[in-house]
Amino acid sequence: MTSVDADKVRNVGILGHGGTGKTMLIEHILHAAGVTNRIGKVEDGNTVGDYLEEEIQRQQTICMKLMHVNWNGARIHLVDHPGYVDFIGEVAASVPVLDGLVILVDASTGVQVGTDNAVAYADKHHVPRAIFVNKLDRENTDFFQVVQQLQEAYGQQCVPIIVPIGQGEKLSGVVNVLSGDHPDLADKIESLRSSIMDVVAESDDALLEKYLGEGTLSPEEFNQGLQTGIQSGKIVPILAGSVAKEVGIKELMDLIASAFPSPLKRRIKAKRGQEEIEISPDPDGPFIAQVFRSVVDPYVGQLTFFRVFSGTLRSDSEFYNASTDTKERTGKIFFMTGKEQNPVDKVGPGDLAAMAKLKNTHFGNTLVSPGTDVILPDIQLPESMVKLAIFPKSRADEDKLGEALNSLAEEDPTFSHYRDPATNEHVIRGMGDLQLEILLDRMKRRFHVEAETRTPKVAYKETIRSKAEAQGKYKKQTGGRGQYGDVHLRLHPNERGKGYEFIDSIVGGVVPRQYIPAVDKGAQEALARGVIAGYPVVDIKVELFYGSYHEVDSSEMAFKIAASLAIQKGVKSASPCLLEPIMEITVTVPDEFMGDINGDLNSRRGRILGMEPAGGGRQRIRALVPEAEILRYSTELRSKTGGRGSYSLKFAHYAEVPEHIAQQLIAAYEAQKTQEA
Repeated sequence: MTSVDADKVRNVGILGHGGTGKTMLIEHILHAAGVTNRIGKVEDGNTVGDYLEEEIQRQQTICMKLMHVNWNGARIHLVDHPGYVDFIGEVAASVPVLDGLVILVDASTGVQVGTDNAVAYADKHHVPRAIFVNKLDRENTDFFQVVQQLQEAYGQQCVPIIVPIGQGEKLSGVVNVLSGDHPDLADKIESLRSSIMDVVAESDDALLEKYLGEGTLSPEEFNQGLQTGIQSGKIVPILAGSVAKEVGIKELMDLIASAFPSPLKRRIKAKRGQEEIEISPDPDGPFIAQVFRSVVDPYVGQLTFFRVFSGTLRSDSEFYNASTDTKERTGKIFFMTGKEQNPVDKVGPGDLAAMAKLKNTHFGNTLVSPGTDVILPDIQLPESMVKLAIFPKSRADEDKLGEALNSLAEEDPTFSHYRDPATNEHVIRGMGDLQLEILLDRMKRRFHVEAETRTPKVAYKETIRSKAEAQGKYKKQTGGRGQYGDVHLRLHPNERGKGYEFIDSIVGGVVPRQYIPAVDKGAQEALARGVIAGYPVVDIKVELFYGSYHEVDSSEMAFKIAASLAIQKGVKSASPCLLEPIMEITVTVPDEFMGDINGDLNSRRGRILGMEPAGGGRQRIRALVPEAEILRYSTELRSKTGGRGSYSLKFAHYAEVPEHIAQQLIAAYEAQKTQEA
């Protein structure tokens, strides 16, 4: 591997909506750079990027991939990303460690959800970007109409610098507005140069002052201002092209190599203890890197992807995982080109590389030289909102399920699984139905574990609204020693959220001391099983105030059973009701969907708490909604907003279930009991 100065390293994410041509763009770049000797096709399943079985089957990218090429003396690391919203976690994981982004837009569709998401992450992490308008060889495409749409959506700082010659089938090439010319575009190019001059001047106070005073900038001032504006993200260049016709690709790569920021310009924020510090990306400084992906390779096992921020790491050296407080040995370091691993001796600032067989290193971990005591900020991922209960198909699957799910979660940190104590279900969580479907297919293929899924149960609870008294007597004589226990209980509603409380009011020894804990335990076990619909009874006081016993036949078991019988009677006569979890939901949608979403939340028994602008032509709606009404909300919100809505949830409180719904739940429980009997 040819040695390259850190100043010449670039790392760039390729983002955009699904189907805009990201994977094929990289395929053509690899060929143009001499990395490959042929150009694959997504539909043929032979591209460098989409090599996973599920990607070949579905003809779409599912996981981020690393590539690297040398171009005009620069080492350029490229990261291909999925465009489908279910895999937005792949974008969230890598954008914080990248220094530049190329956002693809399909000229025939213009701005889409994936465009919005890419720009939002670029803005959030202050990452410079360029926009590549692809597929201009298609009929009924208009580059300048797309430019106008981009400027309306993201601001006038989006400026076209590479424009097409011809359009549709007559697309014959592109011209650089800044340095080129074309007789058919002379007036257009002159107008564009003038508008770019305005944007360059507005990106810097000193340039603006001169521009307002003199009406122009020198070529040196203009070029320097443009480059500084692109590197700061204040100017977003738009480039025309067609990957299929290999138009505009060279110009895009030239721009990345010459105008995208060097990793040496990046300022890295970190923490030393509680103190926030800034680190300079010095190749000779302490080694500091961050993990942003783990994948399982069928031949070498786990591969850990990391970005070097400072210092140099060499093969067969040691480093320290500051996040897990463990020492690791480097082993081999690779630059990845899809699934191909290219060993390298060392990596420095800006490099995106992989290491194999790290034992204690996981997503987001900070890797440092021994003796370096800094921690990089955590990489924040979007919250996974889609939940499914999962059940193994067989006993053999049950034994292997947890380990398989752990492995999937290691590869995809937006995926998680847990045992819900309220419903006793094993629950998996992800960003969307497609993501979960693919992960379960992968589990079946790789780990030979089969499972079924269903919508998770709602953690309903039961409680009482009034006081009641009940006697429970258990008397059994079977020859020889019998069983006898007799208790009188008072049930009182407890304050919401206070749970269970046991009160011992026995006087005169009518229930001996040694049996009172058994009464308490029997009551708790009966309440946990539920009375009217099989859900735990909560927020209740149980008072033991009277009873009787037998000198010979009484036992702890008898008093436990007596308490259970009393609970069954008492709850039913204490005006029982069902409680349901109420969630606080925050929905963020474009302005035009606000009315529809408000109406939809109201139809789900929601109560709107408030609305506020969220920026970028979006509104944020807060509401309280029963969990039962939003179990599939992710899919439904995506459908209602064309994928442009997002939401977050947190538990608020429990509230009483409306009577008509409670009756349905109770009837279903009774029917199930009858069926089981």
